[in-house]
Amino acid sequence: MAEAISEATKAPAFDMTSSNPSVVEDFDLLIVGTPVEGFNPAKETTEFLERLPKTEGKKAIIFCTCALWKGRTFGTMKKKLSSKGYDTILSTSKKMKKDTPADFSESINQIQKALEK
Repeated sequence: MAEAISEATKAPAFDMTSSNPSVVEDFDLLIVGTPVEGFNPAKETTEFLERLPKTEGKKAIIFCTCALWKGRTFGTMKKKLSSKGYDTILSTSKKMKKDTPADFSESINQIQKALEK
């Protein structure tokens, strides 16, 4: 999903497991996503958000993919982003099915509309 969003928005994509969180300092908007693991963001996502530098007046869009439910994923991500100075302007999720091709068009449309505002 991250690659599809990056391609559609022409925004650079970073692997949060190998990128220093300071890489986001030059951007006014952060788009960050995660798979859902145990109804929470993946451990790597939580660790990345905890290491983000504090900021003011920046916005965030969050997304996740899940098999069943997103659970506490968005609440956890919003809380961590807010503590770093980010205002979450959109949350979008996609349920993934094993034998069905991924179609992220609905989430991408939501993100593009949020970017137009």
